[in-house]
Amino acid sequence: MNNGYTLTELLIAMFITLLVTLSVTKFFLTEHHIYSVQEARAEMVQTIRGAINMLSYELVLTGYGIPPDTERITGFSKDNITFKTNLRDVKATLSVDTAQGETRVDIREGNGRSFERKDIIIICNNSNFDICEGHILSEDGKTDYLKTESGMSSAFPAGSTVNLINTISYRYNTSRNSVQRKIDRGNWESVAENVAKDGFLLSYRDKNENPPITSSYIHEIDIALTVESFRRDNSFQENNGYRTKSAKTTVMLRN
Repeated sequence: MNNGYTLTELLIAMFITLLVTLSVTKFFLTEHHIYSVQEARAEMVQTIRGAINMLSYELVLTGYGIPPDTERITGFSKDNITFKTNLRDVKATLSVDTAQGETRVDIREGNGRSFERKDIIIICNNSNFDICEGHILSEDGKTDYLKTESGMSSAFPAGSTVNLINTISYRYNTSRNSVQRKIDRGNWESVAENVAKDGFLLSYRDKNENPPITSSYIHEIDIALTVESFRRDNSFQENNGYRTKSAKTTVMLRN
């Protein structure tokens, strides 16, 4: 006759069930921790890659589309830089001669409509590169002409080049722990968040591997970026539980 389970058998079964439950729970907690760590690392790598790739690409274009004697880098320090370039390759050529004092310049068909009101342009005489002028556009560009706020100081022959000039700035914002970027008249926008303290560093060298005297001597720029994980890892003892990831690259500027 079956009298059921004894108390000892029930206790043993409950103990075994508890052990299995604890083992499974520990397994899932371990797997979740591994996943969280991998996710944090992937986020950090993506942040670093995106920021460094953008800054490197734009720094390589420093000076593109502007006269050789124009200052390419207008400000630089260990955690910020401002430079000029024709970022979107917006340019045109004069289709007819432009007289001194003229505020309208006729251009050949091309990307004239890509010019916008308040854009800064540089007009250069192709036969004499010493004759270049900067102007602010008074209205959006048209297919066949541009209008400037002030008149030409010099006459420019047909074929003279017109280039859009962008001013791009990067900085480390300590209050937001982020690397930010601004182009022309726009607002500061974040390109990398959760940047570690002193985690954005720029260093400069001239062609002789020495610190440059002025911005015109800058030949290479080292970019170093360190970011922290977005979530605290209680099992990580260093840096108050926040993991970090660092990367460094060197950019050689155009001649």
